[in-house]
Amino acid sequence: MHVASLDEFIWRNGMSPSALWRGIIATMFAAALGIVGLTSPALAVPDFQLPFLCGQKWQLNSWAHAPALDMVKEPDQHGTEGATLIAAAGGTVDRSFHHDNGGNVVQIDHGGGYFTTYIHLQSRAVSAGDRVRQGAVIGKVGKTGELSNNHPHLHFELARDTNGDGHASWGSADSERIRPIFNGVTYGQGNGMEWNNVESRNCGTVSPHGVASVYGVLPDGRLTYTSIDAATGERTAGAELSQTSLGFKPKAMATLNFNTLLVTEDAPSGRLYRVDIVSVRDQVTFATPVLLGTGYTHDHLAYDGSTYLFGIADGALRRYKLTTDKPVLADITANTLIGNGFTLKTLTASAPGWILGTTTNGLLLSYKINGAASYQRHELRQTTWQVFDHLLSPGGGVYYGHKNTDGSLHRYFDQDPQDGQGDDLTGQSAVDTEGWTQTLLSASPDTVTSS
Repeated sequence: MHVASLDEFIWRNGMSPSALWRGIIATMFAAALGIVGLTSPALAVPDFQLPFLCGQKWQLNSWAHAPALDMVKEPDQHGTEGATLIAAAGGTVDRSFHHDNGGNVVQIDHGGGYFTTYIHLQSRAVSAGDRVRQGAVIGKVGKTGELSNNHPHLHFELARDTNGDGHASWGSADSERIRPIFNGVTYGQGNGMEWNNVESRNCGTVSPHGVASVYGVLPDGRLTYTSIDAATGERTAGAELSQTSLGFKPKAMATLNFNTLLVTEDAPSGRLYRVDIVSVRDQVTFATPVLLGTGYTHDHLAYDGSTYLFGIADGALRRYKLTTDKPVLADITANTLIGNGFTLKTLTASAPGWILGTTTNGLLLSYKINGAASYQRHELRQTTWQVFDHLLSPGGGVYYGHKNTDGSLHRYFDQDPQDGQGDDLTGQSAVDTEGWTQTLLSASPDTVTSS
């Protein structure tokens, strides 16, 4: 029990333990884990980078277990718990399991006898045998396992297998761990050492892939279609136009898939229509809109690409379950009130069960929706996002913001759209600085991935 209380005190107060307690902690850690492996010859050292998103700054401490390191997020540890964990180098996942003392553990074989081990994770995103590239998401930082002392941090070890048995031991003083190297700099030379504001150079490997399919409605009711390369932001088709209009004034629109739209009518009856796209080659052609039902007075609609349709009317967020790709009214089920007070200016779905929106005062907000009256709210940005009249996402962390004032469309990339944090969200160049005159815009969901 002394280990837990002292370790927590050290972390919270930024102090180093005495030599005596360092020895005690190291001894107890080794005895508790008791994992010993064999060694094998090593080859060239991979180009290891800090296992966090590009540009983030972390504090590294060796405490009493050098060369192993404990890591917390700068400047004040806020955001450590749940922070996105990425691979320090490419390789194959050798182990992914839960350990009583280590909690959630991931170990990656990088070749040449080198292994990295990530301990006390909140969650694991990979399984044994998975191939990962440098920068691939492998989990989230947490405080699992008895020896985390209930304090969020990453316990990191670099190890070398010198006898060729194909594995590396970890967690104890006599394991195969060696001094970690990040961006060519060596750490963990001795106990009680601290390195502040170490910036991650784990950059450029996580990027979006795929094509965003964007539908729009012009002021005269005609439909548009545009495709955008998610990696470059360049239009690859469109804008293609329809020759006919919808035949009613639309209020909200959600794209279910490449061939199917749901559109509400801007009228007290709240008619909901399904619009089936026939072709987008050279021009947009669509079948006569199918009336599904009434009472859908939503200001916004968004589909998450998996199961759920979200709608907001008068600040009330509702969730519906769709049971088919081409729904009739009977296929729109499980009308669930998630909550009130959702006074969002824009709405899109960023991943299954996740929505994203902006407010009139400039907030960019992300929500993880669990069920009735159950959701988590995350503030990604505090200002400037009020300029957008539409927000849309094709998945993979790609967001597009549309300004009616000048007809521009801007693109953003969120390296982990489900981490609830905005420090991995970066602005990219505009798709176009003008020309987007649509009154409604929506992207086909789950067509873009990132890796």
